[in-house]
Amino acid sequence: MVSDRKLSELIVYLGQHPGVHNLGLTKLWKLIFFIDAKAVRDLGDPVTGSEFIKYGHGPVPSRGDKFLRKLVKSREVTSSQRTVAGKTLNEVKAVRPADLSVFSFEERQLIDAVCADLGRKTAFALSELSHKEPSWHYAKMLEKLSPELIAYGQKEDAEGL
Repeated sequence: MVSDRKLSELIVYLGQHPGVHNLGLTKLWKLIFFIDAKAVRDLGDPVTGSEFIKYGHGPVPSRGDKFLRKLVKSREVTSSQRTVAGKTLNEVKAVRPADLSVFSFEERQLIDAVCADLGRKTAFALSELSHKEPSWHYAKMLEKLSPELIAYGQKEDAEGL
């Protein structure tokens, strides 16, 4: 079940996180995927409860765009285009501080760890990394990723699943 508040606050938090650079839409969706996947593996449950859909550039939370539009409309985040290294970036930035009280201590630590590990990577690198996930690999294009396979992660032998 999607936690509306956690998904919204995670978008805001990622839009202001000092460990996340050049946050565009692709990178935002991949970071949310990796946060939820790591939470499933380490804590037993995802942070946002989002379902993820397979797209060519990797998994996307099924309701992510809806929540982002609401946050932009309410002026809690901005979304604007700029050019970075010759490519168009649909940059997401927080306008207000995130309400971190919606996250448990363990979730906050996990979010910060994922941001420290992946926040400086490019959207392309994160997309490539997400393609190594069995849940993305075995899903059909534009269909939901298997929550059971998200629990395995890329360190498992995908061929043995």
